Amino acid sequence: MYYFGYCTYLLDEERAKYLPESKPITKASVANHEIQFRAAGDREDRGWCHLADRGSALGKTAQGMVYEVNDDRVNDDFDDFDIVFLTAKGEDGNYYDCFTYVLQQPGKRMRPPRYYWERVPNGFREQKFPEEYVQSIEKTFEEAAECPDFDRPMPAATPGRSAATR
Repeated sequence: MYYFGYCTYLLDEERAKYLPESKPITKASVANHEIQFRAAGDREDRGWCHLADRGSALGKTAQGMVYEVNDDRVNDDFDDFDIVFLTAKGEDGNYYDCFTYVLQQPGKRMRPPRYYWERVPNGFREQKFPEEYVQSIEKTFEEAAECPDFDRPMPAATPGRSAATR
């Protein structure tokens, strides 16, 4: 099974923690998709990464990585997130049918907390994505509403599936 990673799981350390069985396959892109930072529904506490496929996403291309993961990953269940399927075009020229996580009800554009946000550009840079693309993600972040608790500490324990622990 293939997973399309587009934000925090690009950072090797983060991916190893949450998807320890994953094997990197290739950099990839998804047409008519856009990385955004949004609140979950009407929540006002923080933003999350979201892979949008409508509205301003039309004509854009989101970049990320294709990873091979265990088939049972499609049974993951996280508060506020759904699993969706999409086709990514690999830098290797192949197409990959993947799953990924997106917000169930994307709310207003809102920044995530610092500990979460910093993993995003760091992961894109670690995987050597074009600097121009990383800067476009940083611009998207800057254009989103401020996180009310931007400096909140990273959870001390390994976060669970509940939004309250993440």
